[in-house]
Amino acid sequence: MNRLTLIKSVLLMNLVYLVLTGCSSIPIADADPQTTSYSQGDVYLLRGLFNIFSLGMDDINESLTAQGFRAGVYSGTSWRSLAGQIADRQTELPPQNLVVISGHSYGADNSIRLARALDERGVVVDALVLVDPTTPPKIPANVRRCVNIYRSQPSTDWMPWLRGVPVEGDEQSTVIINRDLRMSGENTDLSGEVNHFNIEDNPAIQQMVVEEITWIFKQNEIRIALAKKTGDE
Repeated sequence: MNRLTLIKSVLLMNLVYLVLTGCSSIPIADADPQTTSYSQGDVYLLRGLFNIFSLGMDDINESLTAQGFRAGVYSGTSWRSLAGQIADRQTELPPQNLVVISGHSYGADNSIRLARALDERGVVVDALVLVDPTTPPKIPANVRRCVNIYRSQPSTDWMPWLRGVPVEGDEQSTVIINRDLRMSGENTDLSGEVNHFNIEDNPAIQQMVVEEITWIFKQNEIRIALAKKTGDE
């Protein structure tokens, strides 16, 4: 099977799956602030192309909500309307409410587009946690931190949908961390078995995403505590 035939077959399977399963999303569910320390922000998880091939984002959502996070899963192509929803929601919540966005593949690319749309609305994005972005725009200046977990694929890097790539930002003020699983030496047991279509479905990588998101919330707790202490003095 040549490359063109393979690409056509993959796209056809995607379309058939899309017709059969639809494009359902799991919206943000409010957490009980009495039972969790992670209720001071929202986590938006974006699926990739055709709203499939990224169902590991649903597993990440389940893990986050089980730990008390307010999280939801969305189609990556909904980023335009989602930007308006997030901006409206932020006006109704305390100013310290966190916005964290994560996505896989084209969902990672669209996570960046969502962040840029929020920048136009004056909304700060506390963190982007990307998994194998394919054709990512530059990270906008309203993003405080971006962690990009990906695996370069030398044999297919010429195709913009079968690999993950590093990202860069508009401004040096954004903290950007690119973690290439193939080159970094970490998780060497994953480097051979992970590819673009299963990277977000791997439990170890899902745990990386959850840990990054948890770290952001923990840092915010420290900032809130310090601000409160300073205000009391």
